[in-house]
Amino acid sequence: MIVKCSILTLVVAAILAGNHAFANEMEIITIHHSDNHSVVSATDKALPAKIDVGDLFEVLPGASINGNGPLTGIVQYRGLSGDRVNTQINGVKLAGAGPNAMDTPLSYASLIMTERVDLSRGIAPVSSGIDTLGGSVNVVESSAEFDVVDGKVAAQYQDNGQRGSFGAKANLANKDHALLVYTDILKGNEDVITGNGKHIMPTDYQKQMFGGQYKFNLTDSLSQEEFIGIGYQYLETTDAGTPALPMDINFIRTDHINSQGVHLFAEWQLDWHLAYSDARHGMDNFSKRMLMPSMSARYNNADSTSWDGALAFTKDDWQVGLDMQMAKHDSVITTPEQSMFSIGNFNGVRDDRYSVYAQWDKHINQWQLNVGARLKQYQTDAENVHHSMAANKPAINLLMTRFNEADKSQSQTGVDFVFDARYQVNDELTWIVGLARKQASASYQQRYLWLPMQSTGGLADGKTYVGQMDLDLETAYQIELGNAYHSGNFSINPRIFYHRIDDYIQGIEATDPVVLAVTAMMGDANPMQFANVDADLMGMDINATYAFSTQVSIDMVASYVSGERRDIDDNLYRIAPANINVGLNYESNSWFARLETLAMAAQDKVSVSQLEQRTSGYAVVNMLVGYEAKSWRVKAGVNNVFDTEYQDHLAGYNRVMGSEILPGERMFGLGMQAWLSGEYHF
Repeated sequence: MIVKCSILTLVVAAILAGNHAFANEMEIITIHHSDNHSVVSATDKALPAKIDVGDLFEVLPGASINGNGPLTGIVQYRGLSGDRVNTQINGVKLAGAGPNAMDTPLSYASLIMTERVDLSRGIAPVSSGIDTLGGSVNVVESSAEFDVVDGKVAAQYQDNGQRGSFGAKANLANKDHALLVYTDILKGNEDVITGNGKHIMPTDYQKQMFGGQYKFNLTDSLSQEEFIGIGYQYLETTDAGTPALPMDINFIRTDHINSQGVHLFAEWQLDWHLAYSDARHGMDNFSKRMLMPSMSARYNNADSTSWDGALAFTKDDWQVGLDMQMAKHDSVITTPEQSMFSIGNFNGVRDDRYSVYAQWDKHINQWQLNVGARLKQYQTDAENVHHSMAANKPAINLLMTRFNEADKSQSQTGVDFVFDARYQVNDELTWIVGLARKQASASYQQRYLWLPMQSTGGLADGKTYVGQMDLDLETAYQIELGNAYHSGNFSINPRIFYHRIDDYIQGIEATDPVVLAVTAMMGDANPMQFANVDADLMGMDINATYAFSTQVSIDMVASYVSGERRDIDDNLYRIAPANINVGLNYESNSWFARLETLAMAAQDKVSVSQLEQRTSGYAVVNMLVGYEAKSWRVKAGVNNVFDTEYQDHLAGYNRVMGSEILPGERMFGLGMQAWLSGEYHF
């Protein structure tokens, strides 16, 4: 560890060395502006093999991934995760079926279709989505193009876990009609192995998706974009392990339909979309993991339907728009051991959000200004629930009766304000200041989880929770300061931030005697209840690049965040440790290579309230080499070259009995992994 960290220090120091005036031709992170707001992007060209699109976010400043299994990546940005981070695919956000976020938003992104992942750096503009308290990310996928006939075939293989993927897409179009079709097949045949030779059980999976998009050109010119289109995607995941959760995926089957268009009216441009999702999900605790004699077999059938719609009118410096998200959730728990056993986990839960916004983007002399406001209306409700054991379990019956007799309908109004200013001192330096007030509503799990359970949207802390119907909106006051400096062969972009969040929603110790009576029957003496508390988040993130020559460059991304509660002396749960990623890149003619070191600090600022375990620091080294021709590209590499054993602070705790990792022990990261990938364009 000392040797690796010393190497890392030398590499970071090298960023500031020398004064060669060369351009960096192979950037890992690109920076561009959208609505006068910084957007950082990552593509997979010079990065190690990934099985999930969400892994690309880990190289972006301030971003990381909460992983509960190989296919369940949840974006964390500057310490905030889950529904707080607006996570979209091509600007669309649809609800998943899983009450424990097994089908996360990122799980619906296609590997073959993904062009890049975008992160709104810092405070997200109001135009980026309804709820952006924790930032906004977007997976940019391929779109049907007019007057283009081309395609791509890609495949990869990873030896640790015998993982592989194959994908293909084709664009067939003339100047009036465009058709894009694609398919993805992903499979993990074995459990992955840690650096100390332990099997992480279960981590195998099977996943496939296919779909297409059709567009009709509304103009006679290809230089002017005006079209109407419709798309469809089918996704099926089967037999996938999620060892940090109490159940594994039996199946996920989802149909997505999306219509969209761009229209020009005088000097205004209208962009719109209307998307629909129908998701079905089955999960259990006995098909892929050992069921102890003292445990009961459980099967959960969950489903959701959701709509996502948007209208955006743009003219000159102004953008005004309307957004709508509507979702309905159901979840029923049964057991194969007893046909009469049934629990209505969530029944007819409605989670609807309606919003209007206005945004002004203006360039005045050396200033670039982004000012916006968004008004939001949240409407939630739920139908009555049931429990087959209520007749002979008074405590369960009382919880059920209280829930069913309560007024479950909630209506709340939220308001967001954003002010982002950039002052360009000269061609090399720009100063940045951002201010915002953002609000967000509770998730449906936090509000309507009536019986103590672990259906918590992927918290993966091993604890049981109950919800609270009348949770207040979270209100965040945010400030960001930073700069962007670029001179010849060197660029650096540091940011510092502070978020003061009133009514932050998290679990606190449950004190309701009825809840305690129910959890005592379940063998849990420390249940939690979702509640409003107060919190602070502060930190910094930085990315930098330096080109030694036209062939050799170095890049760095470093992040630090601290999250604390203001009402008591405690830390927030599942906050990413301080980390740094340094990569040395080589590119000459068609060859390219990368050697990177990822170092994570120890995380000892943990949530005592949630009995969160500390983790030690570690460093891993990844390497790759590739060759890119005009129509094809091949890459090969090794991740975790030194087979380092480490525990991932964001990977939760093992929930599988009979595993080589003890129940309740922090999950380990992957050991050494050799991989090969290739793609062909036609």
